[in-house]
Amino acid sequence: MGLVDYIGRFWAGAEVIYGVIIAMTFTSALRDLPWAIVEKMLVERTVYTALFCCIAWGIADGLFYLWERNYLIRQENRIIELSKSAQTDPAVSLVEAQLDDTVLRNIPGEQRRELYQKLVQFLSGAGAKETLSMREAFTIVGGTFIRSALAGVVVVIPFFATTDVDLALKVSNLLGILLLFGIGYLRALDREFIHRIVMAVGTSLIGIVIAGITVVLGG
Repeated sequence: MGLVDYIGRFWAGAEVIYGVIIAMTFTSALRDLPWAIVEKMLVERTVYTALFCCIAWGIADGLFYLWERNYLIRQENRIIELSKSAQTDPAVSLVEAQLDDTVLRNIPGEQRRELYQKLVQFLSGAGAKETLSMREAFTIVGGTFIRSALAGVVVVIPFFATTDVDLALKVSNLLGILLLFGIGYLRALDREFIHRIVMAVGTSLIGIVIAGITVVLGG
């Protein structure tokens, strides 16, 4: 199983988007600096800081996903345990808390409650869910780390390839935009081609706007 199997395609793609935005925020700040300062800061501060921030973000997010996954497993086991007891109302309440914020909220309250009661009946015959193994934990944390770090590498790599800061910025921004475009496109693979393009362009624009706002605010 890969990272997508644990946190979903949307959030797996979001890790790449975050990495691109973080890196572009740092590299875009080079545009207004004098040449002498840029030359000194290029590798020592801006580029490496951007990479380290992407790495830190990936690890932190991975740990958060891991914590959330373990919490959900404990909740599921608690529901199953309560479903086997004589008093099932607590189990129904927990199921309600888990599912009321999904598409099921479109079902009228009384019918939704009946559905939860039936679910609890089915869960009474289910076995407890196993906690995550070390391999699964590594997949989650390592997967977010790799996605965020690689996104940062793509954005900063032009600065290692040339000493022309203006050219490096242009190529870096282009690569970042293309990466955002690709992530948006992949998110909509189950839709028609035109919808994939719209999603790709929209993701690119959102990333650019967020990075621009962050730079303006001094982030």
